[in-house]
Amino acid sequence: MTVTIELKPEVETRVAEQAAARGVSVERYIEGVLESHALRPSLDEILAPVRLEFQESGMTEDELGELIKTERRAMWEERHGGRA
Repeated sequence: MTVTIELKPEVETRVAEQAAARGVSVERYIEGVLESHALRPSLDEILAPVRLEFQESGMTEDELGELIKTERRAMWEERHGGRA
């Protein structure tokens, strides 16, 4: 696919600098940026396994909240020598 876009001058300058720093053409740099962004998984896709595991655990949201609170407290105390 071929696409034509208009860039603000400051964006064009920055893109040209980034491409030059990587030793690629502006076209190749923009193509790489777009591919990277388009192929990145969504937050929903990333969290799907965690959500499924939570659902299968049978834990309630309140229980999860309490577990997180307890673990945060334990981590804080570990880092700060037990001072609360």
